[in-house]
Amino acid sequence: MSFIVCHSMCYAYAIGMIENLKGKINFGRFYIIAPENACSGGSDWTLFTEVWQYGSNLDQPNPDIVGKQDGVAPQCECSGISNTYIKTKTGRVFIPNGAAKGFGTSHSVGNYKWIFNRTQQQSGYVKTRN
Repeated sequence: MSFIVCHSMCYAYAIGMIENLKGKINFGRFYIIAPENACSGGSDWTLFTEVWQYGSNLDQPNPDIVGKQDGVAPQCECSGISNTYIKTKTGRVFIPNGAAKGFGTSHSVGNYKWIFNRTQQQSGYVKTRN
């Protein structure tokens, strides 16, 4: 089973790669960190066992202030990610309070270590490989 982890513009590359590999491999989990132009395209999320998007809450009710948002890749939802499975398998996970947030900070992949601290009961839990 193959897993994909992407950050920023690699989201677009990952979508293209998925299209070329569809039907040739079995997809496992897809972890998308601070994707750029996420709402411009997506994939068939049912190909994966889980799909999680991590990033800022720009397009949500009560978003963080602009200075705490991702200024490199303003966040929008990966097309269709919230409507594929129940919330235990796909969705968005926003940068929590207490984690590093800022115009550039919210985009830096080095500031996403918090995703590894999520518990199995939380959306976006990163499972270890067997």
